Amino acid sequence: MANKISKNLYNYILISMDNISGLYKIVNKVNGKFYIGSSVNIRDRFYNHKSQLNRNIHDNLYLQRAWNKHGENNFEFVIFKNCEKDILITEEQKELNVHVGKEYCYNLSPSADVSMRGIPRSNEVKRKISLTQKGKPKWTDEQKKQMSINRKGIKHSQETIEKFKLRTHTNETKEKISDASKKQKWSIERCKSVSLGKLKNKKIFTKEERNNISNGVQKAIQEGRYHKNKIPLSEYETIKSLYVSNTMNKRKLAFKYGVNPSSMGKLLKRIGI
Repeated sequence: MANKISKNLYNYILISMDNISGLYKIVNKVNGKFYIGSSVNIRDRFYNHKSQLNRNIHDNLYLQRAWNKHGENNFEFVIFKNCEKDILITEEQKELNVHVGKEYCYNLSPSADVSMRGIPRSNEVKRKISLTQKGKPKWTDEQKKQMSINRKGIKHSQETIEKFKLRTHTNETKEKISDASKKQKWSIERCKSVSLGKLKNKKIFTKEERNNISNGVQKAIQEGRYHKNKIPLSEYETIKSLYVSNTMNKRKLAFKYGVNPSSMGKLLKRIGI
């Protein structure tokens, strides 16, 4: 039997302090129409409904208009099915399948897991949403600082790293990366920190990497491109283009031109990258 709550929402919250998990209805006592919902804590959910309805910001436009027209005292909250948390969505979906679309049901979405799924937005609504978001900062400086603190020490899994390596950038993205790199200026403190970090964590090349460097040097000598570990000036623009466009990184460029990575790093710095 349904557990009807004839008192208004505020009194119900004060009286019923135990958390109840299940399905509920918000019933219009004037015409019998109702809204169906589910929650792991119906008491808190009722409170949220009342707060939103009284502030005229409820997601469900039909229920909001009815609330505005008839007033809070003409609505009652009904717990009509108690059920465990893991089957809440399934049970709610069964009820929505029966009632959504009928004249007496306030629910707009036929989906229990996503409240707005299946409800197309008009161009006017889309325009209003767009206008409210324009010029609005996504994150405040304080939020950015906190996110930075929270992410310190987090390391990506090897699977994620591999995905990063395989991803491709559009020409527009490459240009943005290039522009950002050109504008980036490191402070003296940061340069010292990077230098100390490199000294502390000396790169140890694998046998395969050493062979690649050696083979690259031999190839450069045979082709006449190797002159005391120096790269011809004619190649500078090509190297710069390959590096800026993210086509090749420092190590790959070193292998290509038959020099060690540290020499390639110095060259990149010398040509203004």
